[in-house]
Amino acid sequence: MRTLLTYACWWFATFWLWLAYQGEWNKVEWIAAACAATLAAALATVLARLRLLRFRVPRQALVDGATVPLQVVLDFWIVTRALARRLSGRPSQGGFVVRHLPSAGSGATAAGDRAARSVLATIAPNAYVVDIDPGDHTALLHDLVPNRASENPV
Repeated sequence: MRTLLTYACWWFATFWLWLAYQGEWNKVEWIAAACAATLAAALATVLARLRLLRFRVPRQALVDGATVPLQVVLDFWIVTRALARRLSGRPSQGGFVVRHLPSAGSGATAAGDRAARSVLATIAPNAYVVDIDPGDHTALLHDLVPNRASENPV
């Protein structure tokens, strides 16, 4: 039963991620998403059965990422304003920042927490996770326009 649940969860996630990243919803993309999801879910299930897939995403990382959809909309306007400023000849304000990660440790839960926070923080277009240092519990991010809310949930 656990194997079936693992397969179903991975299939569902990779199917919708394919469509979200592709950005075009037509018959060809639905079939491509189903094929890619089938292969990805099979590989993930095999890795999980062999206990090579060692991470657990804690619920708190997903709760902290609940504001990401709203932040994507807000970041669209931040990036649009930055582009308008740049086209008018004014310099960009972007730069690299280092933030402390709330996840600590080296276990499966800490690895899943770092991975989930990195993916969720990179979805919004204003901030991008460049690197994570699990030893120092820090994340290196690049902000196009400095805005702490764009970096959440890191």
